[in-house]
Amino acid sequence: MRVLVGKIQDLPEGTQKSVRVGRQSVLVVNHQNQFYALRNMCTHESVALEGGRLEEGQITCEAHGARFELATGKATKMPAVKAVRLYKAIVDGEDLYVEEL
Repeated sequence: MRVLVGKIQDLPEGTQKSVRVGRQSVLVVNHQNQFYALRNMCTHESVALEGGRLEEGQITCEAHGARFELATGKATKMPAVKAVRLYKAIVDGEDLYVEEL
């Protein structure tokens, strides 16, 4: 299932936007002009990742400080140990889409 996120120009560097892919909330992030898409849920305690700090290719969960790599979903800082699910970010002309891997 492919879901339209929006126009690329509406998602500048540092932007985060959540969209629904089926029944899941997916967080789309523009970090260093690269688009990433991951499940919008920390694997530690099911808190939304949206709004978390972006740095060094990672997002930090605001609730307890768990960190995840944007490119791989890998948990890199406790208390999370399980990776977050990734989705595919697709640029098609001026539009950005996400879909399941």
